[in-house]
Amino acid sequence: MNYEKIEEKRYEKFWSSLKGKFSSDPEHYTSNVPYPAVIKFIKYLKKMNCTGKALDIGCGNGRHAVIFAKNKFSVSGIDVSKSAIKITNKNAKENKVNISTRIGSVLNLPYQKDSFDVLLDSGCLHHLRKSQWKQYLKNILLVLKKGRYFLLICFSKNSRYIPEFSPKSKNRNWTLRNGHYNHFFTNKEIKETFSNNFEIINTYEIKKRSTPLILKVFLMKKK
Repeated sequence: MNYEKIEEKRYEKFWSSLKGKFSSDPEHYTSNVPYPAVIKFIKYLKKMNCTGKALDIGCGNGRHAVIFAKNKFSVSGIDVSKSAIKITNKNAKENKVNISTRIGSVLNLPYQKDSFDVLLDSGCLHHLRKSQWKQYLKNILLVLKKGRYFLLICFSKNSRYIPEFSPKSKNRNWTLRNGHYNHFFTNKEIKETFSNNFEIINTYEIKKRSTPLILKVFLMKKK
């Protein structure tokens, strides 16, 4: 089964249905308000004197790509949905920043080795099946320079008991609804997946008003 095509079709239908509009809820991922964790990450990058090229993986409407561009990064955004890319381009134009966009997948990144100083994944990995994690990791390691930084924002296993969203069974930390996959990460899984190649700088959890608990993970690719 081509899981990637299933998700691509879902997100294209979703982003096209919005017709370029943003949610009025600042906590929703379709708003034009960047997550506080992204602002915090940018401040950390400045403290570490990290500048250069940034890639927003699964950029959606471009809200995070825009804030990186406003902070003097050279920004690229990639998303499987052509409608999402159109919104990102419009968002960039309205904010008078330059963002290089591509329609594509993290499982087949169209960038050269060591292309980026910063990677951001806000909501991509937790929709990939475990069978896809190896390719995901291989690709982000290829495009990220050694000693450079990665912010991962993903669902936490502590959100598992939210009605209508989380797994009903305590023995699993994923859901599948109409072909759409959600994975709820444990700290152990984060460590097992990333610690061989990344230094885990900081991991913390944020409870949002109406959505699952979210893990924010700051990582640095090992030199």
